[in-house]
Amino acid sequence: MQPVFTMQYGEFMVADYLSQKLKQISVFIPASAQEKGIDLLLYRFNNERNRNTVCTVQVKMSRIYYSKAKTKVANKFPYYIWFKRFDTQPNADWYILMGIYAKLPKEEPRSKYTDTKWDRIMLAFTNQEMTDFISELRQKRNPAKQDTMFDFGFNDVKEIYQTRGYPEIRRMDRFLLDNRLEEIASSFK
Repeated sequence: MQPVFTMQYGEFMVADYLSQKLKQISVFIPASAQEKGIDLLLYRFNNERNRNTVCTVQVKMSRIYYSKAKTKVANKFPYYIWFKRFDTQPNADWYILMGIYAKLPKEEPRSKYTDTKWDRIMLAFTNQEMTDFISELRQKRNPAKQDTMFDFGFNDVKEIYQTRGYPEIRRMDRFLLDNRLEEIASSFK
């Protein structure tokens, strides 16, 4: 029998990225797809003991939407990543929201499809931050009502703004995964 194992591409991208960036930490993937709230398990060997060595990660992935019109405030970014509101799981220590996108090639008459470069964007929230974020989701037109969606607009992977799900546009750079790696490395139970 041939061994076959599949996983969501977003989970693979996050696992690969974390395994490259977090030194002396291993990334495990649950064999059961039924494990609610845990897509990845981070493990740190701790002096021959298994205490305080595990951190769980839930990955949420969305496609990236492109916007060429820059006339409205809501369309001032070339890239958007959208998510539906979801319930947070108590057993996830971290939530990583991610999207993969093709960087738009420069508008040159001779540009080819091979000029397109692929990139990813990832935001990391602790469980409490994600729970608070989801509870704060509100419609812009009627802030008394909860919003069913939220999104982030960005120009590149260094600046990102929440553009839906909050009464005004707010900067979210502090949640970019690159800015949270040390926190993740020190957050083991």
